[in-house]
Amino acid sequence: MTTELIPHFLEDPTFVFENRLPTRAYTYDPEIFQSLNGEWSFKLFESPVLSPNLRTLRPSDFDAWSSIKVPSHWQLQNNGKYGYPYYTNVQFPFQIDIPNPPTLNPTGVYSRQFYISNPKESNYRIRFEGVDNSYEVYMNQKYVGFNKGSRNGAEFDVQRFLVQGQNLISVKVFQWSDSSYMEDQDQWWLSGIFRDVSLLTLPRAAHIENYKVDPRFFDSNYKDARLLLDLNIVGTDYEFIKFTLFDFEDPHKSIDTEALLNDFDKPTTPAIKSVEFGKEDAQSTLKIPIGSPKHWTAEDPYLYKYALQLIGTNGAPVHTVNNHIGFRQVELLDGNIKVNGRTILFRGVNRHEHHPRCGRAVPLEFVIRDLALMKSHNINAVRTSHYPNHPRVYNFFDKLGFWVIDEADLETHGVQEPYNRYKDIITENSDTKILHHDVSVRYVSSNPDYKIAYLDRASQLVLRDINHPSVIIWSLGNESGYGTNHKLMYQLIKKLDSSRLVHYEGDVNAETTDMYSFMYPSLNKMEKWRKHRTDSNGKFDKPLILCEYSHAMGNGPGSLKEYQDLFYTYKFYQGGFIWEWANHGIEFQTISKSDGKLHKAYAYGGDFNEEINDGVFIMDGLLNSEHNPTPGVVELKKVLEPVVIDVSSSKVKITNRYDFSTTDHLKFLDVDNDKFLEVPSLKPNETVTLEVTTKNVSAVLNRDYGVLKAGFEVAWGQSEPELQAIDTSPKTIENEVAIEETTRLVRVTSKSVFLEFNKLLGKIEHLKIGNRTMSTKYDGSSITFWRPPTNNDNAKDAPNWKKFNMNLVKQNVREVIVKKGTGEYLAKVIVKSRVGPPVFYYGFDVIQEYIIFPNRLTLHTTLKLTGDYQPKDIPRIGYEFWLGDNYDSYEWSGRGPGESYPDKKLSQRFGTFNSNEVEDFVYDYPQENGNHTDTHYLKIKYKNADKLVISEKNKTFNFKVSDEYGVDEADHPCDVKHYDQYYVRLDHAIHGVGSEACGPPVLDKYRLNIQNFDFTFDFGFD
Repeated sequence: MTTELIPHFLEDPTFVFENRLPTRAYTYDPEIFQSLNGEWSFKLFESPVLSPNLRTLRPSDFDAWSSIKVPSHWQLQNNGKYGYPYYTNVQFPFQIDIPNPPTLNPTGVYSRQFYISNPKESNYRIRFEGVDNSYEVYMNQKYVGFNKGSRNGAEFDVQRFLVQGQNLISVKVFQWSDSSYMEDQDQWWLSGIFRDVSLLTLPRAAHIENYKVDPRFFDSNYKDARLLLDLNIVGTDYEFIKFTLFDFEDPHKSIDTEALLNDFDKPTTPAIKSVEFGKEDAQSTLKIPIGSPKHWTAEDPYLYKYALQLIGTNGAPVHTVNNHIGFRQVELLDGNIKVNGRTILFRGVNRHEHHPRCGRAVPLEFVIRDLALMKSHNINAVRTSHYPNHPRVYNFFDKLGFWVIDEADLETHGVQEPYNRYKDIITENSDTKILHHDVSVRYVSSNPDYKIAYLDRASQLVLRDINHPSVIIWSLGNESGYGTNHKLMYQLIKKLDSSRLVHYEGDVNAETTDMYSFMYPSLNKMEKWRKHRTDSNGKFDKPLILCEYSHAMGNGPGSLKEYQDLFYTYKFYQGGFIWEWANHGIEFQTISKSDGKLHKAYAYGGDFNEEINDGVFIMDGLLNSEHNPTPGVVELKKVLEPVVIDVSSSKVKITNRYDFSTTDHLKFLDVDNDKFLEVPSLKPNETVTLEVTTKNVSAVLNRDYGVLKAGFEVAWGQSEPELQAIDTSPKTIENEVAIEETTRLVRVTSKSVFLEFNKLLGKIEHLKIGNRTMSTKYDGSSITFWRPPTNNDNAKDAPNWKKFNMNLVKQNVREVIVKKGTGEYLAKVIVKSRVGPPVFYYGFDVIQEYIIFPNRLTLHTTLKLTGDYQPKDIPRIGYEFWLGDNYDSYEWSGRGPGESYPDKKLSQRFGTFNSNEVEDFVYDYPQENGNHTDTHYLKIKYKNADKLVISEKNKTFNFKVSDEYGVDEADHPCDVKHYDQYYVRLDHAIHGVGSEACGPPVLDKYRLNIQNFDFTFDFGFD
């Protein structure tokens, strides 16, 4: 006896679907779509061979089964009863045995009933928007069809299977198949029916099966247009075709979530064009001239609604399709991507479909919230990484205004991983992709057995979304090499749709695709590529976009402005897409390392005990797992401002960086004088300089603008203030000081200042200025260099710092000198030390001067670097002090209110801020956070209303106030431990954050190079 343990159709790449209807342009109509979402009967089986034969199961057989919500993923239901998610990025969670899936292949069986009163009065179909990974469909115990392709929809004709009354639909879903090798897309492996299931009801007499509406302009002025209309009509029981175009709706009117969800493109404006065609006309492309339509752009998304109707003999519509159209034309002209004749700049993000409790079964309200956040942060473009989104999301793209790169459901990244490990390739880039091209494409992307699957995914992508004006570029997928099958995809897409461009980063040299595309290049590499691809006259054949850059993992990304400056400087660059929009954490309960109790947290790779996982790499978004903004997206908003405002002492320079819009929708507020400036209307890329004395200017909307309301701040400018000198002159003149010295301690006592200093350890045991108390937070050295690593540090910098034992620095005091003051100061404690790590020669010869004045203490520190085999850079340099039990809060002057770092600070205004009004951002994965750079002074407030003022002489400084510790060892925020008192970290300098978790190193100008240091902190009265 031979037992087939893997069904043949799950290991045959040429068998992609069976009985699936041809893909057609998606149009949602609630009168046609009957939702089958809700509770379904469900049972999970260990393998397909153990699953039941759905031809024999009756409705009563499902009564004893559990229920499951559709849409959902079975791993996220019933508290782990059906297994747990897997997260991998660059590896498969099973042995690579192409095209075979694992033998132990979890198989979920779904079933439910629905009622049909008269199955003969209409044509009925079942539509699945997304099922992971492959599935069979049965209706009333009869086999309907099969499909592969998790993020692509599928329709099946069920007309002949239906009965009057209750009908039983059953679906068998397989977690793995040969197509799993095409779906390694840097996300959770999650299974099941995760998008909508619908029963479609279409007229039997005749219906519009498919259609394509393609707007084209007559001339280079992009004034008058022509609609090219292609129809596929099923049935002949109608008299003629009618097309009615309705006037545009104001794209700037206020719009909310409910309005977007319930806008099914029913006309609300007057008809401006009505054309009738005979049946015979439907055999060819119909041409409809439209005079001077408003243009659709991501900045001004003007949409015209239309009704496409089949009219019956009685003059009534037999079938009506309502939709919208945007008049825009995409071209590659003069080497640039242009829309309606103008070069555009992508200010984009990569967006996965994610919800912290629902996985990829994302509620549409949640999507709209995402898109509204994008608009409010000056984002104008989305790459649907790495698969087509839920089809209704594209309506939101159209109506809110986004440039969209629509990506095929394709990534084979894990195929390359075994070779990378064999060759010790740690980081992939365009150079290694070219070098190892044959390996990356041999198994799948140039495998003829996968040709049909590749072409199926290309055609489904295009045919479903072809009528959306927001989609201006098709993408062949992601990180799958560049094989023969990709070239065939490109040819097919151009045949199906010649009106759009095609992108694919794997085609590094743009052999066939319409643009160059890089991931995570350094600025130097970008410039080398520009010079290589630009001739002596500055001309080029295709532009470069960054389909992924500035990896937004954890505390980052840094250096956003440097990339944006390049985009603005050279037309060769047309912007890019930040990786990525949001963390993918899944809410779960974990036992805290801090208190041993259960706490809510957000899971990443390994939290579900996966044997194979890629850890925290799934936490790499501009939003946290709940899709709330991080400091990174706040920084991005500033860098992407479509209007750049430069403020100097007596001038305000305003530059319009929009691609199409004037500045007429904005008002410019002189914040300091509380009045609006008189600013002329600026066309794109125009600049005006105003003679104005102000320090702060804000650009706000003068009317509602879609999801943004009148008064919303789009951009702002501020002059950098001069360093505010702190008055440190004595409030009273006193000369009395007592000095007491033992072998271990020095005590200096005056009327206002008390210092107790440990000579052996070189630290302040107790400092009291008036009623303000402090002491050194000591861990082997009074001078501190370490900070908890960020995700970006952990790529290379933090391991290198640890290699040089920067986290273990110790202070060896060599000499302590105590002097009684003469003149202005009362006393001075001079400490000479050797500060450095164990094992190594290198370190610092340090002199610390603690100078006691009548009303303050000054700490002057010099560090001379000596010794061989030094690290190139260090995390930070400064001090940490306990603030005592009487600490209450703090106030500071500098950048705020949010955190800032040398390469991530432009979004933080200069001002005066209070800790009672702001909270440090808590990252999903614990790491360095909460630093404030460019600080003029810090006031520590005590419960007795006294204040301790801290500043650095002739320089701004960095600080952080916290009670956290154990951050380095924490896996989740609940693991972070808390002292019973607060401490302040004062830094003379700190290393930048960058985006090296998946990208280039921190720029040299933001690195804290190891060197000699000389700095002075001052502690005094308010």
